[in-house]
Amino acid sequence: MAPSLAVLMTAYNAEKTIGKAIESLRSDSEPFDMLIVDDCSRIPLADLVAAIDKTIEVVRPQKNLGVAGAKNFGLRQLLDKDYEFIAMMDADDVCRERRLAKQAAFLRANPDVALVGSWVRYIDESTHEVVFFGRPPCDARRIREALYVNNCMVHSTWMIRTHALRLSGLYSSAYPAAEDYELLRRMETRFDFANLPEFLLDFSLSMSGVSMTRRRRQLFDRLRIQASYFDPWRWNAWIGVARTLALLAVPRAVLAAYRTQRGLRLQHS
Repeated sequence: MAPSLAVLMTAYNAEKTIGKAIESLRSDSEPFDMLIVDDCSRIPLADLVAAIDKTIEVVRPQKNLGVAGAKNFGLRQLLDKDYEFIAMMDADDVCRERRLAKQAAFLRANPDVALVGSWVRYIDESTHEVVFFGRPPCDARRIREALYVNNCMVHSTWMIRTHALRLSGLYSSAYPAAEDYELLRRMETRFDFANLPEFLLDFSLSMSGVSMTRRRRQLFDRLRIQASYFDPWRWNAWIGVARTLALLAVPRAVLAAYRTQRGLRLQHS
């Protein structure tokens, strides 16, 4: 019987990390197919992936598509097939034991939930130490309230029902630094979400690299999304906009220092 789950991974210049990411899934008890979109990496990933697992399909578009474009490129191929669920995965993250099995079991037991994530350990990509623990809200009501303020579902922990994606549509290219947040806001008008209260993923975090330099763009896109889905009758919608505006006013160096100090406090708490 063909698996009901597909894992979608997009990768760009991830030759140093993709092997560990793939290996973290191989012991999972939930059967799955895997599709990797190699978004025109400097070193093509097909041979590297084949040396790890020949059953993994690798596709490479003719040009670099960017984050949203690469995800949509892969999703269009997967949605043409009969998968019930699609799990997202980044090429520099590591899944913890039975992540896929636990999320698939949850979705099968909760047919009203369209998307499930999990708690996350954030790992400094340089030191490989745990920087802090992400414990986002877990039930649908609290997630819906939190989404007015910020994205509370880590993208690389998502497992989604394919019928919900078909009804909601794919990632928007209009928000290149917050495409996952916009898709959640669009989907939550029709569907419930959940997070499992378990640490099922180690998220690789750059404290001074690309993720920090993109911070202002992320905040700007977040503000545009909050404005698009703004509900004046919800107090947390006002808080969300105010918080984003305040963060836009904070210098990047100050924000980076705060994140580092927060991580150190949590490591020793």
